[in-house]
Amino acid sequence: MAVPGVAAAPASDGTLAKVGPELRALYEAYRAAQESGRPLVLPDHTIRTVGDRVIIDAVASGSVEDLKVSLVALGMRGAVTAGRIVSGQLPIAEIPAMAALPSLTFASAARSTTRGRAGEGVR
Repeated sequence: MAVPGVAAAPASDGTLAKVGPELRALYEAYRAAQESGRPLVLPDHTIRTVGDRVIIDAVASGSVEDLKVSLVALGMRGAVTAGRIVSGQLPIAEIPAMAALPSLTFASAARSTTRGRAGEGVR
């Protein structure tokens, strides 16, 4: 989903300054997979994804409800708020559009952890 006036841009041009390095790397891997027709290989296995979506935590610069509405307009599913944070499943393709939102201070990927190390799952 595109937001009028917000164009998706390559991660290397500085438009992703408000997202964590793990989201920048994920978006670049996603773009490369889309361009090559190959499956997406996660650059960081502690990042939680659901299909073509990434679970994120986004910090509002002002009204958390304004940020939530903007993220839902980008296709976020399961949006919930806690304080100034909006969490939910955002389409990976919408990371640049999210980064351009004036209502966003910063966003990072939700990480999976266990009692062992981050990303260490049950085998």
